[in-house]
Amino acid sequence: MVGFTAQESLEPLRYNQTILKGNTLDKSSSPIDQTFIYLFDTLELPFIDDFSTDRFKVFDAQTSDTNVSDSLWYYIEESGAPVSFLTTYMDDTTYLYEFDSVNISGVDTMVVNEIPLNSTFITVYDINNYPVLNSVVEVWPNTSIYDSLWTVPSPDYVSVSTSPDFEQDTLTLYFVAPTPEDENYLWQDIYAYRNNTLPIDPITIGVASMDGLDENGYPYDWSSASAQGVADYLTSKPINLGTNPSGGIYQVVDSIYFSFLYQAGGFGEFPDYQDSLVLEFYSPLNNIWRSIWSTPGIQTSEWNSQHILLDNTDYLRDGFQFRFKNYGSLTGSLDHWHIDYVILDDFRSFSDTTMDDWAFQLPLNTFLENYTSIPWSHYKYDPVTPILDSVKVTTYNSYTGAKILQPCSYELFHNNAIINTFTYQSIVTNVDPESSFEMAYDIDANFYFDTIITDTFAVFQSKFNIATNTTPERLIVNDTLIHNQVFENYYSYDDGSAEAAYGLVGNGAELAYQFELNNIAEDTIKSIFIHFSPSVNNASADPFFIQIWDDLGGQPGNLIYTTDDVSLPITFVPEYNLGVNGFYEYFLPEPVLVSGTYYVGWKQTSANRLNVGFDKNINNQNRVFYDLGSGWSNTGFEGSLMIRPVFVSDMDPIFAGISPIKTDFGFNVYPNPSNDQLTIDLTNEKGVYIIYDLNGRVVTQSMINGTSMMDVSSWENGVYIISVEFDNGSLSREKIIIQH
Repeated sequence: MVGFTAQESLEPLRYNQTILKGNTLDKSSSPIDQTFIYLFDTLELPFIDDFSTDRFKVFDAQTSDTNVSDSLWYYIEESGAPVSFLTTYMDDTTYLYEFDSVNISGVDTMVVNEIPLNSTFITVYDINNYPVLNSVVEVWPNTSIYDSLWTVPSPDYVSVSTSPDFEQDTLTLYFVAPTPEDENYLWQDIYAYRNNTLPIDPITIGVASMDGLDENGYPYDWSSASAQGVADYLTSKPINLGTNPSGGIYQVVDSIYFSFLYQAGGFGEFPDYQDSLVLEFYSPLNNIWRSIWSTPGIQTSEWNSQHILLDNTDYLRDGFQFRFKNYGSLTGSLDHWHIDYVILDDFRSFSDTTMDDWAFQLPLNTFLENYTSIPWSHYKYDPVTPILDSVKVTTYNSYTGAKILQPCSYELFHNNAIINTFTYQSIVTNVDPESSFEMAYDIDANFYFDTIITDTFAVFQSKFNIATNTTPERLIVNDTLIHNQVFENYYSYDDGSAEAAYGLVGNGAELAYQFELNNIAEDTIKSIFIHFSPSVNNASADPFFIQIWDDLGGQPGNLIYTTDDVSLPITFVPEYNLGVNGFYEYFLPEPVLVSGTYYVGWKQTSANRLNVGFDKNINNQNRVFYDLGSGWSNTGFEGSLMIRPVFVSDMDPIFAGISPIKTDFGFNVYPNPSNDQLTIDLTNEKGVYIIYDLNGRVVTQSMINGTSMMDVSSWENGVYIISVEFDNGSLSREKIIIQH
């Protein structure tokens, strides 16, 4: 457990929702039939990755791709040719048994002669692993022959084992040849997680995190809560350390150094002492991986560096590789290590341990004063007030000397068209050595995102640039920072990535999250986006009620809405692994009108924590409240809940206003709630009805003249909206509740 305050807690995650069900690289060793085997091109020096851009290969080949070829292996060959599928063998001697009747001491006795059958040698291929290896094995026919010498024909009987030791099988593998775009990739696996959110104070944007989860975001071992072992690998593609670009042979005197930075924990979980991070080198000469360096788990998030000379000629070969691996828990996102600035290059020195790089250090989260996103319709009402007075981007000079501050700027785009350019006005001449430098772009008091050039939703892209003065020019990709400012139909404080799971312990515990409308009098909430994060220690699925409060002096006040209705309580449960970026949309049984400052959250029906996603990168601690029965308290943790209220918009024609809508031409629907038959009564009027679920999907529709009945016994429990358009054009709408 990360921490514990009163009856609230932060816990580690079980999955990585960001990459859940993403690209797949088959790690299984048996069977491997129909597996794609990726072939990798060889890299030349220098090898440099600061993880500010994605240099990981995407494993998405299809059998129809032009660079994919197949190969067929047979399990058994004899004399260089595949044996028949009808031919089987045993790994021990089989016999011809001969029976004869003779007179011994006046008694007829059966005598048996055991004559070994002739053996042969076959080549057996191991088709459960790749590379496919083979061995030569002596085998015997899968038969036992029985012959009574006094009978004809001979032999009398031949038996064949139903469980032979060797029988024919095949293996088909698909080989994926490198493509020209593969030259941009540096890594041959995707088990490490490239991200911007888990490290604390990285040197540049992006790290590779050994997070204890596989390439699909799942734990490596589900069988035991205490499973330990090798979790993630981060493996380089083959590197040519045999011949240098001038055609010569690399020597130890060429001073090839391997260096990297690493951090334990960060915003993730600290590795325990018995855990470790390991670096291994691959020797093409001996075809083995050797451990070069390791460190046990540590309880500090300081960045550390390693600088290793390749002084063994076993590694100075074409096909050299290196890899990181970590030992730790296999049951969730635990025991984190973060790796940055991986450099392998020649003609370096023992003292060449600095990056000599001025680069962007942290991502930009928002252009808005209080939120990472607000509804586009709300922003258009007042486009100037929400904008920050100054947009700050953080850079870092990793060199031991100062860097001259050169011209920098950022550009604003919409639909790939540039709409504005801003120049950074420097107040200093140098960036201090080995330190962060915050560049503040002052925003004009009248600036706003143009509300005319787009309609329902809007996305604006900002591209920041700093003039590179890295010497030598090892890295230029981290001199550009891109941020997308999104306006849709929700308010959000978070950056979309959870680093922990937050929960309350206590039956009836209430959680409230403070929001404020963007200078509009009032509007209607139709649903709540919530990212629930399954936790390693307690991934709960307990029911809860959704609630909304007004404000009382900076904390939750009166309860203005709850699904804990005495006559018809409606509960929800945490939905995991669903929705865009892991946010699940909980539709309210009816839209709720809010104004000013308001709070959204829940009331628990059990003592178990529900584990909502917790973003540690953006701190909104002062807006998170909980009540365990003795009054409201602020959370003790710094961060943001991944909860987003969603408002009606032009994308929601069903919820264009507060439902239900009634006109002079009303109708009755009964019984309501219903569990079997539902009657719609237009009182002798004509019209058309449409029934929607709360996702806006049409359940059924039909013309109606007076009265209509329908069977709803197979409908799922829940709330539905029926909309009736009368022949005279009037529209009326009601809520239907189905409860079996």
